Amino acid sequence: MIKPICIDLDNILPIWSNKLWPDRISPIESHSAMMYKSDHFDSRNFLLPAWYYAIYENNSIIGVNSGHLCTDGSMRSRGLWVDYEYRGKGYGKLLLCAVIDTAIEYNSKFVWSFPRSSSWKTYKSVGFIQTSDWASSETSNANAYCICNILR
Repeated sequence: MIKPICIDLDNILPIWSNKLWPDRISPIESHSAMMYKSDHFDSRNFLLPAWYYAIYENNSIIGVNSGHLCTDGSMRSRGLWVDYEYRGKGYGKLLLCAVIDTAIEYNSKFVWSFPRSSSWKTYKSVGFIQTSDWASSETSNANAYCICNILR
């Protein structure tokens, strides 16, 4: 059975920089200072734990995602990418669920993200709800905030 495994930042960075965000100008860092639906950025997020997940096939990474705790008690899901050849097989769902499971384990209030419109179907399929209009960002012409409430 294929399932996400934890990897380190050094293994996810090449995927993010070469495949997910190849035209990104700002540095790609371990965490994001973004806060859910806020113009406020909090660099204290970088002091909190982060997890990096990958799915492998034949010793090659075919999908990645990460999650990090935020100072408001939430968990941000960030950097979801699945290789084009493997899309539509549920790997994106598995990677999002890995972050959701970690959020539950660490008693996060909720999980949030800022996905591209092209990946919205995957987020929606695991329970995320869109909470903002689509807007452009450095990495896409259409991103929106979304949230996944964690039931306890």
